[in-house]
Amino acid sequence: MTNSIFICIGTKNLIADSFGPRVGEKLLVDLKQYPWIEIYGTMKKPVHFKNARNFLQMLENKEPKHVILIDSAFGKQENIGNTYVNFGGMEIGKAFGKSFYFPAHLNMKTVIGNQNHIPKWTEQQIDWLAQKVANKITKIVKELS
Repeated sequence: MTNSIFICIGTKNLIADSFGPRVGEKLLVDLKQYPWIEIYGTMKKPVHFKNARNFLQMLENKEPKHVILIDSAFGKQENIGNTYVNFGGMEIGKAFGKSFYFPAHLNMKTVIGNQNHIPKWTEQQIDWLAQKVANKITKIVKELS
């Protein structure tokens, strides 16, 4: 993997939307030994709907080979907790009635609820799910390196 950027979408202001920044925090620690990988979107410096356009302008100067987006999503009740990987970018902000397409090479979405029901996640539960996803990503990066 060369010039890879992980962008973890979300905000620390809502527990359910803090999934992406929590993954970002963990990846920052787990992947620090790989200088060709950059992590954006952490609890301290989140990437979210309001700053995404500015963030994209910054990315234009970097010209990364791989941009991987990580975000939470709504899905079917039986899929809560599952993570899905797809080619291309994704729309962010849909859960809040907004929409902005964020271009990328890959996107990873973890289902944290559905339109009719968002579980009452605790910080510990979201943190556990974020750790689980971060561990899988770290394992894949190490195998590819």
